[in-house]
Amino acid sequence: MVDSTLLPLAILLLTISTWFTIHHAKKQTSCFVILLSIIAFGLGFATVALLPIDLSYASSTHAALNSTAAVDDGSDSNEGADSSTTASSSTTDLSKNNPTYLPYQITYWTTFLLAWLILPITRETLLSGQFTFRQRLKAGIYNSIRSIFLMMIMGTLFTIGMMIHLKSVHLITIVLPVLMALSNTYGLLLVFLLLGNGLINIPKKLWRIACPSTELRRTRIISCNVEEELFESVMELEDVECKIDVVCENVVGLDNGEFDNDEDGIQQLSTRRGTRLGMLCCKTDEVTEFHECLEELVRRKNETIDLCSERRTRRPGSRGSNNRRISNNDNDDEDNGDTNNGGEINTMDIKYLVILSSQLQRAQERVTSAQLRWDHLVEHGRLFSALLIDNDNSNGSSSIQQIGSNDEMNDNGDSISDTTLLDTSTTYSKLPKWCHTIHYSSQRLWIRYLRYPTYKCLSIITAILSVFILLSEVTISIPINLCPFSWILHTIDKLELNTQLLFQFFALIPLLYMSICVYTCLFQMSLLGPYCLRGNRQSNGVALVFNAQYLVRLQFSLGYNYLLM
Repeated sequence: MVDSTLLPLAILLLTISTWFTIHHAKKQTSCFVILLSIIAFGLGFATVALLPIDLSYASSTHAALNSTAAVDDGSDSNEGADSSTTASSSTTDLSKNNPTYLPYQITYWTTFLLAWLILPITRETLLSGQFTFRQRLKAGIYNSIRSIFLMMIMGTLFTIGMMIHLKSVHLITIVLPVLMALSNTYGLLLVFLLLGNGLINIPKKLWRIACPSTELRRTRIISCNVEEELFESVMELEDVECKIDVVCENVVGLDNGEFDNDEDGIQQLSTRRGTRLGMLCCKTDEVTEFHECLEELVRRKNETIDLCSERRTRRPGSRGSNNRRISNNDNDDEDNGDTNNGGEINTMDIKYLVILSSQLQRAQERVTSAQLRWDHLVEHGRLFSALLIDNDNSNGSSSIQQIGSNDEMNDNGDSISDTTLLDTSTTYSKLPKWCHTIHYSSQRLWIRYLRYPTYKCLSIITAILSVFILLSEVTISIPINLCPFSWILHTIDKLELNTQLLFQFFALIPLLYMSICVYTCLFQMSLLGPYCLRGNRQSNGVALVFNAQYLVRLQFSLGYNYLLM
């Protein structure tokens, strides 16, 4: 029974992880990052699926051993000794024949490599500002290995301190168990923080968004913050573009400089920027490499030159305000250590171009994410505004065109359009007429009649589950079992209703809800900034890799916490 469920379970996990990754990934995300994220998320969800199966198998095994021991109670002492030996050997055979043992081994070691090697290298490679794939990969490997090496040094020092404190060198019996307990405590601490937040926020959020009018009002309120974030990201992008323009102007100015070839074949380039930079000496190959990197940097900048053009405060070709805020950001470049002997930034260095490339990449990703979030918010507000109109229309296009009819009126009686929620484009115009009608009718039925009771019921159900889980967490150290989920599973065993599927279903409910609470809080944590996941294809590759990395790190700690209940 268990063997037959593993293959459909693997297909289901692959389908869920594929949908989850595609739902969050931007359209520009590379296929390698999407494939790696699908594998990581699928393996991260595997523990949630395998643990109830393992518990049902252990429960049935325990029941079989108890029945065998009950039959042998009337035997003599010698036969009892033989039966105990047989029972212990059968237990060992059953543990080896556990169908979830091999999937657990594969999941554990694969996620270990993903969490501590593959995903960190991929994330550092994506964040690198180098201009070739080989250089980016080299930088990603170097930064990841450096972090791992620092953690190994700290672990070694801590191990030596434990040996001195315990006055023992027995690593296997004393020191290693302490280190394993500390690593498990680190994961449990993160699980407790995220789980506690999710157990409270999920019922509150479902209750809050149940009313469509309240959701529309909330959309209008947060639109100001989203638009402000979009403007800030555009200004940050403009600052980086201005720095690149300054480097280009300096390079053009070098064409009028002097090239003096000495006997060693080194060209000395003299500039007219004043005495701050002085003389720049570089080989001919380095000059060629510098120009190639600069051309690549300009090409990357021009890819998003028309992004949010209506919100830009500086237009292409204008040089009067290029240095408006560059002087305020020079200290950021100096902190990276790329300064010359005089303490000034050497803008004619390849390292400075790498810094600009990294800043440009982050700024472009931030602008793109902010623009996508703004567009989604506009469509969300337009949809609710259209569907909450009282008059019924067979075709939803007329209702959508009436958005803004309830706008405020000025002193002259003219309508003031609500520019916060209006936009020139809409996804409804792309659909055929008949499909548009069906889609609009279903959306209107859901929002006006079904959304409120559905979300209210889900809020009540999740609130009850949160109370049960909190009760189970608080009473873990008490000898008395006060976990409602444990009562249900023990009742199934006592009533001999252990059909495995029923046991797995009731064992999956609390673990699944705990996983939703932990991972939802992790994915939507605002402190992560650009690393938080956003639906509707608004997340970049770095955010996908970062969240997949922490998901596979926390899955076993979450499972251990579940077993403690």
